[in-house]
Order: sequence, then C-alpha cells, then structure tokens
Amino acid sequence: MREGREGRETDVGEQDLLALLDELEGFLAESGRIPLTGRLLVNEQEAFELIDRLRQCIPEALHQAQKLTRERERLMNQAREEGEHLINESRAYAEKLTRESVIVQRAQENADQMLDDARRMGREMRLAARDYVDESMERLESTVQTVLAEVRRGREQLGTLQAAAGADEDERHASEPAEAPAREASGRERGRTGR
Repeated sequence: MREGREGRETDVGEQDLLALLDELEGFLAESGRIPLTGRLLVNEQEAFELIDRLRQCIPEALHQAQKLTRERERLMNQAREEGEHLINESRAYAEKLTRESVIVQRAQENADQMLDDARRMGREMRLAARDYVDESMERLESTVQTVLAEVRRGREQLGTLQAAAGADEDERHASEPAEAPAREASGRERGRTGR
C-alpha cells in the first residue's frame, strides 16, 4: 500500500485502471504550467508514485480482463452446449412426434380399412341373406303351390266321389220304396206263422 497524492492510503487491489487514469488526469490538470512552452511543472515523486500504481493496476486489470474473457468464453461455451442440447432434444422430439404422427396416421388408415372391410362384409352378408331368404321363399312358394294343387285335386276327387256316392244313394232310395212294402208283408207273415 502506498500513500496517495492527497495523503490517503489506497489499496491497489480495490482501485481499477479507470480510477487511476482519472487521478492522473486530475494530477496533470492541477500541475503548474510553464508559460509559452506548453509544459507542465509536476511533483516528480507524486508522478512516479502514480505511475507505479498504474503499473501495479495494469497487470491486475489485465488479469481481471483475462479472467472476464475466460468467464465469458466459458459462459458462451456453456450456452452453446445448452443450445445444441436443446436443439438436439427438439429434433429428437420432433422426430418422435413425426414417428408418432406416422404411427397414428397408419393406425387411422388401418382402422378406416377395417371399417370399410366390415361395411363391405356386412353388405355382402345382407345380400347373401336376402338371396337365401328369397330362394327359401321361392322353394316354399313352389311347395305351397304343389300342396295347393294336390289339395285341389283331392277336393275335385272328393267332389267326384261324393257326386258318384250321391247318385248311388239316390238310386238306392229310388229302388227302396218298392221293395219296402214287400218286405214288410213278408215280415208280417213270418210273424204270424211263428206264433
């Protein structure tokens, strides 16, 4: 530590280069001038002390500047690494979303295809069922017509038989009245003789 121009102690570590330059400027501004020469009268001891303090401060300032430069480079490298990491994560996430989107799209396409297949199969089954029912009804209609024709023939035959039986009955009834009194008479005579 050295005593400053104004008699106060200064800590070189605490002073920065700009403060010392300001002090040098003030020192020179307060120095006396030699008229007509453009020269200054300065206190030699104070000037050398200020120069010594500047020399001590310059390496410290350089050291601080280097330290700041290293810190800045470290922070920039860290930011670059974090940025690259974020970019890589973003790319990976985008690729994942793309893959998932493709998977979802394929799943949707598969679902649509399955739905179309189910609709087609349902339509085919309805058509097949309708054809089956139509064929079954056609067979039933044919069977019913055959049975109906048999029923009609049976009724016709029955009608013919009834007509023939009715004619026989009529004939029998017609011949019966003449035979009936003769039978009655012979039955009476048998009754008398039997007594």
